[in-house]
Amino acid sequence: MAAINFRHLEAIRALILSGSVTGAATRLNVTQPAVSHLIRDAEERLGFALFNRELGRLSPTRKAELILEMFERSLSGLEALNDYCAQLKQSEHRQVVISTIPSFAAAVLPQIIRTYRDEIGPDFFLIKSANTEMGIASVRYNSSDLAFGVNLDPVPGVECATVHNSRALCYLPPGHPLGEKTVITPQDLAGLPMITLSRMEGIAQSIASRIPDHGEAVVECPAAITVLALVEAGIGYTLLDPMTASVFRSDRVVLRQFSENIPFDHRIYWSTSKPMSFDLDKVIALARDFTADAVGRTLARVPAAG
Repeated sequence: MAAINFRHLEAIRALILSGSVTGAATRLNVTQPAVSHLIRDAEERLGFALFNRELGRLSPTRKAELILEMFERSLSGLEALNDYCAQLKQSEHRQVVISTIPSFAAAVLPQIIRTYRDEIGPDFFLIKSANTEMGIASVRYNSSDLAFGVNLDPVPGVECATVHNSRALCYLPPGHPLGEKTVITPQDLAGLPMITLSRMEGIAQSIASRIPDHGEAVVECPAAITVLALVEAGIGYTLLDPMTASVFRSDRVVLRQFSENIPFDHRIYWSTSKPMSFDLDKVIALARDFTADAVGRTLARVPAAG
């Protein structure tokens, strides 16, 4: 198979987005025959059709859509590189790229970066929001230096260290009748509306394996902070780690101990194939200290078991 080049990709993208050869030619500021030639040449090089041609209309094949998706990711990477070059114009400090789940980014990461820059050096930090699975992948393929996530084991080529182990608390809407109890049991939650976390983190599966009759899921949300906002709105309860609640300062969410041990293992991940250009041990130590502080602030709001 012959390789396609950037001009082929531009033509494929323009034709998909505009829906016509005329529109693609306008986007690229070329003639319509030039667009048609690029598409035909790309299909010949690839060995498969990129567009379905029916009654004079073009529609992208699934392969073309997948190529566009990958191309868009590449453009995002190019944008990030341009941003980094602009940053280098102002400073030559090292860049540390961190992929992180949103809850850790809000609850702990600001303190880590502030202290690191105060005590180690003025490195430039680039933060990317990602679920744990994507964060691990970005570390493995060296598009991130570090990833912070929860519960997932590393893959080959990636190491990890535990930042903090905690167990789930029960988060209830304001004025919920179960707020009269200090410890919530699975039986208490049977049949109640529940807000669940994305299954990508493995947390939903962990809850289901321990308490099969854990209520009726009414919303699934990947961002833990948003889950707490949904609880505050009275939509349902959730089972969540104590770190996240340290960011959510509203006292309208009722926090109670949960009788079953549902673990939240917050971890830091890094590549074994990429040399560290920053103080990894310091980052790990700061992550552990500040996460413990965040968890401690939350647990201080939880009534002791009666």
